[in-house]
Amino acid sequence: MKKYLFIDGPLGGGGAERVLIDILRNFDYSQYSVDLCLLCPGGPLEKEIPEQVNVIHLWPSYTLSFRLANHLSKDLGINCLLKKKLRDKLEDKYDVVISFLEGMPLKLHALSGLHGRHYSWVHCDLFKFPYEAAQFRKGEELKMYEQMDAVICVANNTEKSFHKRFPGLQTTTRVIYNPIDFEKICQMADKENIINKLFTVVVIGRLTPPKKIDRVVRLAARLKQENILDVQFQIIGEGELRNELEEQIRELAVTDMVSLLGFKQNPFPYIKAANILLSSSMAEGFGLVICEAMVLGVPVMSTETDGPREILQNEYGLLCQHDDESIYQAFMQMYTNADLRRSFVDKAKKRVENFRVENTVREIYKL
Repeated sequence: MKKYLFIDGPLGGGGAERVLIDILRNFDYSQYSVDLCLLCPGGPLEKEIPEQVNVIHLWPSYTLSFRLANHLSKDLGINCLLKKKLRDKLEDKYDVVISFLEGMPLKLHALSGLHGRHYSWVHCDLFKFPYEAAQFRKGEELKMYEQMDAVICVANNTEKSFHKRFPGLQTTTRVIYNPIDFEKICQMADKENIINKLFTVVVIGRLTPPKKIDRVVRLAARLKQENILDVQFQIIGEGELRNELEEQIRELAVTDMVSLLGFKQNPFPYIKAANILLSSSMAEGFGLVICEAMVLGVPVMSTETDGPREILQNEYGLLCQHDDESIYQAFMQMYTNADLRRSFVDKAKKRVENFRVENTVREIYKL
C-alpha cells in the first residue's frame, strides 16, 4: 500500500486548507495510506478530516517549546529543536511526502530528513506577495525548495510567479489545479435555504491585508453616495483586520449595507443565495471560491490577479483592475445587466468541469 504524508499548519478556514480536506475526502483508502502532520490542533476544519487519516500533531498548541524552537530556527538558524520534534513524531515510512503550504510546512518538510519522493505545494503569488519569507533566513527558502523532487503550483500564473521569485531554482515545477468537489458543494449548499430581499454580493476570505476587504467597504460607500440602496454585502471570514474593518464600516456609514458574518463552516448556502460573488484580493494563486461559485451558478466578479485571470479569462466572469473606480464600474456592469450575469453563468458551467476533484486526486496518485 502506497503511503503518503501531508504536512500543514493548523487547519484554519482558508482556501488552501479546504483544498486539502477535499483531497483527503476523495482518496481511495483501500489503495493508499495517509498520515497528516499538523503543527498543532484546533483549526476549524480539523473536524472534517476523514477518519481513515492518521493525524499527527507536533505540538499540543503554540506552547513555549514551539515558540522557542521557532525563534531559534527563524532568527538564529538553529534547527536542532525542530529536527528533534520531527524525529520524535514521524516514522520514516513514507513513499510520498507533501508539504501542502508555503512557509513553516515547507521548513518542517525540508528538515524532516524523511526518505521517499518529496513535493511542495505553492498556492499563491510568492513574487508579488512573499508573505512566508519572514519564516526563513537569507537563502534558506530556496535551498529548501531545492530539496524537493518537484514544486507543485496550483495555476500556470502561480508557476510563472514562483520562477520570478526563485529564478535560479533547479527543481522541477508543474501545475496541478486545485480541486472542486462538485457533489460536496451542491449537497452543502442545500443544507440551508437563505432568502435575500436585496441584491446580494457575497465576499469570502480571511480578513487579512491580501484580501483587501476594505475595497468592498468603499464600494458600498460609493453606492450609497450614488443612492443605490438595494444592495447588501455579506463578508464571510475571520481575521486580524476585523476591528479595523468594523471601524471603517462605521466611519463610512454603511452598517446597513455591509455585514461581517465571521467564519462559516458551511459558506455554500450564502454563495448559492447571492446575486454575485466578488473577489477583491490583491493576490490570488488560484481562487478556489471562484470555482465554487461557478459550480453553484453564481456569476463572479474579481480583481485581476493570477488565479482569477486564468480561471475567468474575462469570458467566464468579469475581471477588473484594482483601483476603486474600476471596481465600481465593473460592479455596475454586473448590477445593471442581468443578461451579462446569465451569460457568465452559462459559460462557467463548462469551464469549471476542468477542476473536478477526481482529476486532481488522480494526479496526486501519480506522484
